[in-house]
Amino acid sequence: MADYQLAHLSLSTRMGLVMLMLNPARPWGQVTALSREYRVSRKFLYELREKAVGSIADALLPHAPGRKAENNVVAVDDGFLRRAIALCLSVVPGTVRTVQLLLELLFDVHRSSGYISQTAQELGAEALAYTRSLSLPLQALAEADEIFQGRKPCLTLVDGRSFLVLSLSAQQHRDETTWGCVLLDVQQQGVQLVDVASDGAQGIRAGVREACLAIPLRPDLFHLIREAHRVTQRLEKRAYRAIETAERARRARREQEMPQRRRGAPLKVKVELSQAEAQESQAIEHLDAWQWLFHEIRQAIEPVNGQGQITSSSQARQTVETALDLLKTLNDPTIQAFTDQLLEKLDELFAPLEWLEQTLAPWRERLDPHSEALIIWAWQHQKELGLPADQILSARDQVVVLAFWEALSLFHRSSSLAESLHSWLRPYLQVHRGMPDWLLPLLQLLWNHHPFQRGKRQDQSPMALAGFEDAPALSELFDRLVQTEKPIPVPADFIKVPQKCYPISAEL
Repeated sequence: MADYQLAHLSLSTRMGLVMLMLNPARPWGQVTALSREYRVSRKFLYELREKAVGSIADALLPHAPGRKAENNVVAVDDGFLRRAIALCLSVVPGTVRTVQLLLELLFDVHRSSGYISQTAQELGAEALAYTRSLSLPLQALAEADEIFQGRKPCLTLVDGRSFLVLSLSAQQHRDETTWGCVLLDVQQQGVQLVDVASDGAQGIRAGVREACLAIPLRPDLFHLIREAHRVTQRLEKRAYRAIETAERARRARREQEMPQRRRGAPLKVKVELSQAEAQESQAIEHLDAWQWLFHEIRQAIEPVNGQGQITSSSQARQTVETALDLLKTLNDPTIQAFTDQLLEKLDELFAPLEWLEQTLAPWRERLDPHSEALIIWAWQHQKELGLPADQILSARDQVVVLAFWEALSLFHRSSSLAESLHSWLRPYLQVHRGMPDWLLPLLQLLWNHHPFQRGKRQDQSPMALAGFEDAPALSELFDRLVQTEKPIPVPADFIKVPQKCYPISAEL
């Protein structure tokens, strides 16, 4: 009733007064009596009657025939503005000033930067409380990594199967104690860490030991391939420079052998033709040998060999060691640095292959090579085939199929998803020039509940991929965030009209 200037006159009372004022058989002096009884002026009662007559006339006037046109409106109230602030700060990389400008241009509403900043802190606190209250009973193939902004680390932990962000927090340090606390907090939410893949950061390794987690550490294959790509780029540039130098030397030799020299200064060369051709041949040879041998290394460490069967870890190790020995014979500093780095991580690199081979050893004894290849092929194409495990082989071999599929799904040795998440985070961190306390909880909430638009995870959110069938939609979550205050109970005889309404199209 606070919207009425005369708070003692409720809506039902006003409706009763209107009925008395509209009564054609109203006795003389009744208006004066009503004004004294309800402590209002006679003018107020007559104006109330005119409003009622106008409303009734508008309702009874003839209108155009047919279905009524849709008149969708959006009410720009405090809850709507809070929702807009949350969306602008999380979905679109923008600052407080950007949000302030958007509110003025789109909704003709001005809010101070302090109001927007305070709202962001409240929404971030709500998002953090919601994320910490979740129970996540899942087996996670964790991918741990760190991203920095203004010399401040952000510790990231992602599930390698569902792309679910398990932890996203800004910390003062990235030592073993900080990482150990992050891993323990994730476990307290019900997450069972199967392993942890990382780029070899010492803080992550020490954090796993500090937390006393009996889980294997997997070296990141993504960084290994990236370093190999850099080696390839250096060798290619060296080969092209050698080719250019040799071709220049050939042109200079042809000019010297011509019966009539061309006009102008003679073509200058850096090295003699024989030396340039030798350098050209050596650079091309090194590049070809490097590409071939690294391709052999890359194929050897794959979990499935060329015959469609599980890779033998002993044979793969022999292949890799032989390839590394051949690479050393090239006597190239760039290749030598890569081989030394790979030799240091050789045991960790083959640990996932050895685990997969040992896990499936009891089941492989009962299978012939053809059946094993069929099971692995069906696992690789299960999405396209749409077949469950019980339809791959006979009923008596269903347990074998399930064992193969479970082991292959747990084969994990890359932190590329964490790197991909960081590429999505970087614009937000650069815009805000740091990591505010409210930003990362909102981004984690947005990422975990938004459906992917393309790729193999299309139309599914990370929460759905992790097995949470009843996970709320992103729009529902933002509704929860903005409703921090308890709604005021509204009587049945009270109708609240929003102050500002903007028409929107039916497509929205």
